Amino acid sequence: MTAPSAGLHRILVVDDEPSIRRVAARALLEEGFAVMEAADGQEALAAVNAGGVSALVSDVVMPRLNGVQLLETLARSHPGLPVILMSGYATRELEGMGIAAPCGVLAKPFTPERLVEEVRRCLEGAGPVAAASREKAPDGR
Repeated sequence: MTAPSAGLHRILVVDDEPSIRRVAARALLEEGFAVMEAADGQEALAAVNAGGVSALVSDVVMPRLNGVQLLETLARSHPGLPVILMSGYATRELEGMGIAAPCGVLAKPFTPERLVEEVRRCLEGAGPVAAASREKAPDGR
């Protein structure tokens, strides 16, 4: 089911793995979101600074500017922008890194439905990492 306001939101998907970017972008496009893609944090930062980004979904481990660095930069320059991190790391490991609080953390692998659910939750203004505690990494942490 497509949210009536999905088309009003542009989601930036950031991952250095083209196949992951494509899967995430396709899932969001199929739900009516406008989607942009970036291969790393530097490209993402330029896109956000150009304007029009409603939310950002980013991998953590990337070259040049990684997801944590991107999150910290955006927390200062665009504090209201919802950021969802995608990671193969367990949520507790991310929290232990002392990073700025993302809106959510998606443990890889995740389903397209879970991605869309998390983007919608963050766009609706849910607090930081509210859903992250529901997510468990494949190792059970």
